[in-house]
Amino acid sequence: MKSKIKNTKKTESINLKTEIQIPDNQLKEEFTRWFLSIFSSLIIYFIIAKLIIKVYHPDINSLIELANSYTFLGSVRPEPLESMLFRAGIVTISLGLWGFYILYSKLNFVKHIAKNIAFNFISILLIIGLFALIYIDFSSPNPFADGGGEQPQNSRDYEGKTNFDFFFKGLFLYNNLLLYCLILQPLIAYVFFIGFRKKDWLTKINLKKYLPIFNYAFAGAIILSIILMSTFYFPYTFENKYNFNAVYYSMTQVYSGAPMLVDGFINTYGLYPQLLNPIFQIIGLNVFKFSLVMALISGLCFVFNFVYLKRHIKNPLILLLGFTTIVLFPFYIFKFTTPFDTAFGFHAVRYIIPSTLAILASFYFTKRSKIIYWFTYITSGFFILWNPEVGMICYIAWVVTIIYSDFYNSENKLNIKKILLHLLNSVINLIVVFNLFKFILLFFYGKTPEFSLLFEHIILFGKTGFSLLPMSLIHPWNISALILILGVFYSIIKLYKKEVDIKATIILLTSIISLGFLVYFQGRSHNWPFAVTTGFSIMLLTLLGDELWDKIKSKSTPILDALFYVFLFLVSFSIFEIFYGTKKIDELVYQKNDKIKQKEEENYIKNNESFIINNTKEKEKIHLFTATQYQSLYFNGNKRIAAFNPGEIDMLMHSHLKVMEKTIIDSSFSVFLEPKLCKSPYLQRSLAAVAASYSIEKSNQSMLLLKKRKLKTPITAFFNDSNESILYKKYNDDTTGIIERVNDSQGIADVKLPSEFSVNLLFYSQNQIYEYPTLIGNMDGTSGFMIAKRPNTNNCFFGINGKGYDIPMLNDKWLYCVVNYYPNRIEIFQNGNLINTLPLTESLKNSTNKLYIGNLGYLNFYLGSISEVAISKPKTLQEVQETWLKIEKEKL
Repeated sequence: MKSKIKNTKKTESINLKTEIQIPDNQLKEEFTRWFLSIFSSLIIYFIIAKLIIKVYHPDINSLIELANSYTFLGSVRPEPLESMLFRAGIVTISLGLWGFYILYSKLNFVKHIAKNIAFNFISILLIIGLFALIYIDFSSPNPFADGGGEQPQNSRDYEGKTNFDFFFKGLFLYNNLLLYCLILQPLIAYVFFIGFRKKDWLTKINLKKYLPIFNYAFAGAIILSIILMSTFYFPYTFENKYNFNAVYYSMTQVYSGAPMLVDGFINTYGLYPQLLNPIFQIIGLNVFKFSLVMALISGLCFVFNFVYLKRHIKNPLILLLGFTTIVLFPFYIFKFTTPFDTAFGFHAVRYIIPSTLAILASFYFTKRSKIIYWFTYITSGFFILWNPEVGMICYIAWVVTIIYSDFYNSENKLNIKKILLHLLNSVINLIVVFNLFKFILLFFYGKTPEFSLLFEHIILFGKTGFSLLPMSLIHPWNISALILILGVFYSIIKLYKKEVDIKATIILLTSIISLGFLVYFQGRSHNWPFAVTTGFSIMLLTLLGDELWDKIKSKSTPILDALFYVFLFLVSFSIFEIFYGTKKIDELVYQKNDKIKQKEEENYIKNNESFIINNTKEKEKIHLFTATQYQSLYFNGNKRIAAFNPGEIDMLMHSHLKVMEKTIIDSSFSVFLEPKLCKSPYLQRSLAAVAASYSIEKSNQSMLLLKKRKLKTPITAFFNDSNESILYKKYNDDTTGIIERVNDSQGIADVKLPSEFSVNLLFYSQNQIYEYPTLIGNMDGTSGFMIAKRPNTNNCFFGINGKGYDIPMLNDKWLYCVVNYYPNRIEIFQNGNLINTLPLTESLKNSTNKLYIGNLGYLNFYLGSISEVAISKPKTLQEVQETWLKIEKEKL
């Protein structure tokens, strides 16, 4: 009986092996169809692209004008032609793969090619072409290199003249390329072709048992290092401070009680702060706790990646190589070569979405559970809220994949009922998720969200081409695109043959996610975003590599062996880089040098944060003007709320600045200002509004507390606004007066001055904070004039033709100042008295600059009341005294 059972099992094993093994001629025929289909699709796309270039000529200037009407940042480079070509490629190549595969499946000449010498010629040509593509893509110039034609985008652009330099300079592969190509990578290939195929090492030396254990240990160590290096008490490098602020600022506001999508509160990355808020309401919020949570999310991404690959890859060494490449190229490679930056905006906010979707989809397609099905739908819906740009891509990927998996029924006919049901469920799920979120905000805050704000940044980027960069034709993205084509083609063939299985479904899902990230790269066409978005492309490559190995592990087929060698060439380097970089990983975990260098700045931030806390109450609204990278660190879980949101790093629209300016003018919230650090040009009007209506209350070493000015500007107009006046302005403390003061601080055009004229000013003289706090002026380096108060002194500066005099004046008083300008001198009057006559070697040269009141060009605001300004013919002493008597009577 036992013998009979053994024989039966043996027979089943032989039959199974026979079914799996594909005759060599069939493999060759299938390879020929693949090659011809891909090649033909690319040719068709090339023709279509040429036609698009010839007939499509968008008006770039009008697009830039439109963009500038929306955004104030100016870095607008619309790419309608590039976008059109890219999207045409997606459609054309996808349809071409389907159509040409059907065509070549029915043509007999494919079989003839597979049997004669033409097959060998195609095979050799293909392998040479693939290695040539890798070489050309990486050796091609980096257009953003210093002097490369485009402006450098980060520090690596100053290192990398070529793409290979950019990615690998200073790393193992860069210094040991020949060692890798001639010895190390061939050794990895030897393990597969000799060790696994011929000598069966997986079984005979029990690698099937020990390799998975090593994989778990190695993956665990890598993921733990990612979590540890991403957790800190203070962001210790400038790069990390800047990008950390981009994700932390909104979290501090939500934690303090400001709901997102209400009163214009948005950010660049989505509603993740609102969804994480319950966690921080329990554990509290500070830099350490936030970085810990975000580090755990980042680590979870790679846990999900490892499990996802583990579930669908049969060979443990392929799993190891693929996973280390996923961690190395998108994550570690810049940690090894640039100042440390957590980049939470990508991994913790964006990358968690496809990583979660992939693992949930894997569980569903294995078990087909309704609970997992709906849990995946609901989770994917909330991920649109979490981060709409990646969330929408992944939601579409899930819907398309679930339809693909149920495309045919049990009788291999089109399953219309299931397809329509999935589409209906996708719509119902979104309605439920968005309304549930709306109800939650209404319940906890008493306000409903304005969902259109969630997509404001996406619409802005789509309409304007904001922050787009030109895409190089020859670049490593070609390799990602080719991997994507192979993944999509694999899924198409399975659908065409009605052989849709779990592996085909998983490959399609991974392909669509990879395509989404490639679309993102098309807009931000720089090497840094390319690297960080390649995780799913590498995952797709690993899945396809494992599938290829499954076809050739028992029998050699030269062309497929060669393709597998190319696959190994692309993924094997990562294991050596990880081991080579262990010392650097240790440094990144502890960041000892960065901590020492940043200790002084860390104390500086803490002192300023204490200054804010000691002068405000919890839940109090404040205006905060500082360096962009410090904004979130001052709101560091102390439950102070910005009087205006979004934060500076998320402000892109003219409408944001208008609302911010209006809030400052119409409200009386405390203002905390670091004048030496807050230098963003687009805040000019907002800072002018502060200067026009606030005064200094307190200060510490660098930060000022300003309160709404209590000193009232006189309503009475004292200067004679006659027809002889060249310019006359009267400012009041009402909204209209402040707006006029703000407008004039931005410059008045076409004010031509005669050779002799008088400037009359009534202002409150007080200590100032900017370098040249200008009352009035248009002076440049060689022409024009200016009258300014010197900071931290009682002096006023009287400038003409790029030079000037410091003259002591009264302080903490209303001053009536008159300056008469003559070709050979200037006369200065203070409160009715002539206090100085200064000689001039040349008369005033008219400046081409605008005339500014309360400012001079850029960040030279006069902080305090300016009541009246007039430019007229020179004033006599008697006229000056008569006006001063009028002012004295008011007892200002």
